Amino acid sequence: MNCKIHASSFDEIIEKNWPEGFKKTRQRIDIYKILYFAKEPLSAAEIFRELNNFEPKEPYAFSTVYRNLFAFEKAGIVVKSVLTTEDNAVYELKNESHKHYAVCLSCHEKFPINTCPVHEISHDLENTLPGFVITGHHLEIYGYCNQCKKARTK
Repeated sequence: MNCKIHASSFDEIIEKNWPEGFKKTRQRIDIYKILYFAKEPLSAAEIFRELNNFEPKEPYAFSTVYRNLFAFEKAGIVVKSVLTTEDNAVYELKNESHKHYAVCLSCHEKFPINTCPVHEISHDLENTLPGFVITGHHLEIYGYCNQCKKARTK
């Protein structure tokens, strides 16, 4: 893999973040690396293309990517989301904090939102939904990025 991180330091990252008892295979480590360096959530097809761009000894099968993403999800390594603008699920590594995205309706680029607006209104939500226990949420903001906005006004 063509990574901008020293191999031994990446091994430390894997050791620190890998769930106990979760088998380490070459395929799983390679998929983890792709997700680790991704700037936005990726679909299984995008991960598949990225894996096979590195000319592995044996090309990856698409089913291998799906099986490993499912295993990652069960083990709590990744978060799976289905964005309204996407036909397929997208995956990203699970962190201590979660992320929300603004999604361009034209080019479908995802822009991370640095804060969680839902946390800011959580007290209001609790008052609006008495007795309801909130265990999670998913928020997407839609619009047009600067490039697509300019193209639409021409």
